[in-house]
Amino acid sequence: MPTNTKNQAISLDEALDRAGRRAFANAGAPGRLGRIGLEQELFAIAVDRLGRPTGRVPLEGRHGVFESLDQLAMRNGTLHRHPGPATAPREYRLRNGGRLTFEPGGQIEHSTVVHDSATAALEDVSGFQDYLSRALNREGKVLAAAGTDLWHPVKDIPLQLHGGRYQAMSDYFDLRGPWGRVMMRHSASLQLNLDFGPEGVWQERWLLSNLIAPLILATFAASPGRDSSSERALAWQHLDPTRTGFPAKLVSGKGDGPMDEWASAALDADVLLFRRDGTDWEPGRVGWTVRDWIEQGHPELGWPTVDDFDYHLTTLFLEVRPRGFLELRSCESLPDRWRAAPVVLVSALLYDDRARGMALALLEGLRSELPELWRRAAREGLHDAQLASLAARLWEIALAGVDRLPIDYFGAEAVATVREFLGRYTFAGRTPADRLAELVEDPRRALAWAAGCRERCQSVEDVAASQPLEKLNGKPALTCVCCNA
Repeated sequence: MPTNTKNQAISLDEALDRAGRRAFANAGAPGRLGRIGLEQELFAIAVDRLGRPTGRVPLEGRHGVFESLDQLAMRNGTLHRHPGPATAPREYRLRNGGRLTFEPGGQIEHSTVVHDSATAALEDVSGFQDYLSRALNREGKVLAAAGTDLWHPVKDIPLQLHGGRYQAMSDYFDLRGPWGRVMMRHSASLQLNLDFGPEGVWQERWLLSNLIAPLILATFAASPGRDSSSERALAWQHLDPTRTGFPAKLVSGKGDGPMDEWASAALDADVLLFRRDGTDWEPGRVGWTVRDWIEQGHPELGWPTVDDFDYHLTTLFLEVRPRGFLELRSCESLPDRWRAAPVVLVSALLYDDRARGMALALLEGLRSELPELWRRAAREGLHDAQLASLAARLWEIALAGVDRLPIDYFGAEAVATVREFLGRYTFAGRTPADRLAELVEDPRRALAWAAGCRERCQSVEDVAASQPLEKLNGKPALTCVCCNA
């Protein structure tokens, strides 16, 4: 909580030092071939017997997501509800150490433990998602992976996390326009968490992670809009420019290293929320930064404490967040069939020394163009000629890096998926968003794609014609002969 006693507040120098040191904790640790963790967000969508979407499954209430998960928790030990304070958001812990949390629109987020290889991380996500999908399918629900919910307008998706924090956050973004609702309630991503690495390496990984962000977005866009390849990215770009995108000092090249770049961005971001106590929140003020708060104080609440500043750091949503590791946030949520592509390619670029050096040589001259490339990636994807050319060259560098790293770090199956994805999409100048735009006129086909069905699936209805839906407790179990989901 803020304080009215100035000498109990955090100072500007303390804030700058704290932001940099906390963000880059573990930077310089030994080990070149790093670990990996994944965070996959998914939509739970109710369908009829022919696979047609009938609505987003709510979190609470009869037949809601929480009810389904509670029933699963009672059947076996794969997951259990984490006993937290009554005011805390619902959370489930998985037997292997992962967890399930939920976004304000009801999106399900599966966060893995940290794994020693991409192979293990991908198997973790795929295995649990398959387990959860099969359980939900029996209840007439489908888990869909795409950058936005293509099947329901955002106006039909209410705020589903009701704590004061979420309402205040929603109110703050509403002050800036409609895009906060799209981000909070309608979007889903695949976040990659990677190690910093030793001295001299972590600085390169930080820079390269930012430089490749527009190309990750352009390549793996999966939320086609009326005038965009990624409606999800448009939402991030418009909801609050002070806390999204890239650190200004990184773009200009005028920062005194990564810690200074990040800390300066943190101080120049607007205050999103004020915490009066554990349950009483109010939205921040547009145009009033945390630097202003530290220097001027709030007319009623006073000055920020260390805890207030630490909370502020959790409200920054730049494309790459340093959190004791690198959190890369540019990738859209992708179904199981294609998830390995960004995971393998990005980790190879950062973890293979030669690939990282070649990628930096390719992209470092474009540092000052990062914000514009990011905007064009959201609008045009790989239909932008420069982005298409850069993506093709970048991922070829990454593929060579894959070949130099131990095969068991990625696994032959994942590498084959990468090559198939690049051939089907990237090297043909196409993205998943292009495929979804072709399918979305038939919502069943788009949903089948997002649920992981192979391209040869025409629709769930076609599958049902060849294999009748099974019954379990009187409810349909959607069993696809193509993807076994």
